[in-house]
Amino acid sequence: MATNVPAAMVSNQFFDEFTAKVRVKPIPWEGYSRAGLISSDELHQLKDFQKQLVQLVESSESSVSLATHVPLLVSLTEKLSSVDALQYLLVVLDELAERDVESVRALANDMDNVSRALFRCMDKKDDYLGLKACKILTGIAVTCNVEVAFGRMFAYLEKSMRSELTSVVDVALQVVQSALRVPRARSILYNEAGCLAQMIDVLKRTVSGTKTGAGRGVVAVSQTQYEVVFCLWLLTFERHVAVTIDRKYDVVSTMVEIARSAVKEKVVRIIVATWANMAQHSVNVPGLLVARVPACLETLRVGRNFNDEDLKQTLTDLTDTMAEHTGVMTSWDEYVNQLKSGKLEWSGWHRSEQFWKIHVAKMDENDHRIVRLLARVLAAPESTDTSVAVACHDLSQYVKYNPEGKKFVAKVGAKQRVMTLMTEGATAEIKYEALMCVQQIMLNAWRN
Repeated sequence: MATNVPAAMVSNQFFDEFTAKVRVKPIPWEGYSRAGLISSDELHQLKDFQKQLVQLVESSESSVSLATHVPLLVSLTEKLSSVDALQYLLVVLDELAERDVESVRALANDMDNVSRALFRCMDKKDDYLGLKACKILTGIAVTCNVEVAFGRMFAYLEKSMRSELTSVVDVALQVVQSALRVPRARSILYNEAGCLAQMIDVLKRTVSGTKTGAGRGVVAVSQTQYEVVFCLWLLTFERHVAVTIDRKYDVVSTMVEIARSAVKEKVVRIIVATWANMAQHSVNVPGLLVARVPACLETLRVGRNFNDEDLKQTLTDLTDTMAEHTGVMTSWDEYVNQLKSGKLEWSGWHRSEQFWKIHVAKMDENDHRIVRLLARVLAAPESTDTSVAVACHDLSQYVKYNPEGKKFVAKVGAKQRVMTLMTEGATAEIKYEALMCVQQIMLNAWRN
C-alpha cells in the first residue's frame, strides 16, 4: 500500500439523509433581510448564487464557477446565528469544495475568515454543524495543502467520539481518516493524544462490546474497526509514531484479537498492513512477538482463503520476517522480549526459582540492561498495574540471587520507586509485590 491514499469519503446514511433534507429546507432569507440580519445586496447575491448552484448541480459539464460567491457564503456563516441557516450554508460550501476547483481555492485563499466561521459552527451545540465544518476544513487542507488548525479540530472530534449517537462517532472517524492524508496532521493527532486515545477506546469497545453487548458508539463492528485501524495504518508511516504507539496504547494485542475473528477481509488487510509498517522497526519486534502476532499470521495464512492476492503476499512476507526472530527462542529470549515491550504478564518464568538462578547473571550484562528495563517499567506512566507488580517481583528475585543487586537497584532509582509503591501502589497486588521486594532488599543487606 502507498502513503498517498485517496481522502476517505464521508459516507453515513443518517448524515447523507440529513444533508438531503437541509438542502431543500426553506430558509426565510427575505425575513432575515427585513430584520436587518442580512443586507438587501446580500439577499440579491444569495438568490443569484442559488440559481447558478442549480445549474452546477444539474449539469456535470457546466463550466460555471461559483467561486465569486464564496466570500458571501463565508461572511454569512460568520454572522448568522440560526442553526437552520448555518446548516444550509455549510451544505452549499461543502458542495462547492467538492465540485468546483476554483471555489475550494477561494476558500483556501481566505483561511483566516473561513477558519473563524467554521470553528464558530463547531461551538454551536449541533453535531451536524460541527462535523460538516470539520469535513470542509479537512477537504480544503487535503486539496490545497494549506495550514489548518488540526489540533483544535481534533479536540472537537474527540468530543464527538464520546457521543451516544453511532452516526456521530462514525462520521468523526471518517473525517479523521481524511485528515490523516495530510502528513503533518499525523504528528498533530499523535501529540495531542486525546483524540487518538478516544479512537483507540472506540476500537477496544468493538471487541468488548461484542462480548458484553456494550459497544456504545459502534456503528457497525467491522466498519468501525476498519476506520480506526485505517487511521493507525496511516499513523505508522511516521517513524516516531510507529516505534512508540503500541507501548503507549497497547494496540497490537487488540488488533490480534480482532484479526482472529474478523469476517470482513478488508479489516484483516488493514491490520496486517499496519503490522507490516511496524515490523520495519526492530524496536517493535518484541511487542509483536509478545502479542502472539506470528501465531495469528500463521492462522490467517493457513486457515483463511482470502481473495486479495496482495493480502496473501503481505501475510507470507510478514510471516517470514517474524520467523527470523522466532527461530530458536529460549525462555530467557521470551522474557527479554516481554520486557522490551514494556508489557509484563505473570508466567511460569517469574515464579520459577530455577529460572532466576540460571539467568540472574544475564541481568547484569550490557551495563545491567535488564535491571534498567525493569526500572523503566516501574517509572513509565503507561505501564499497566500488572506490569508494575511483575516488575517489582522480578527485581526482588534479582536482589535475592545477586548479592550485589541491591546496590544497582538503588543506583537506577528503582529502590525508591518500589518503596513508594509499597504504600501508594494503585492495587493491592502492586503493594504486596513492592513490600516483598523491599523485604528482599533489607534481607540481602542484613546477610551481607
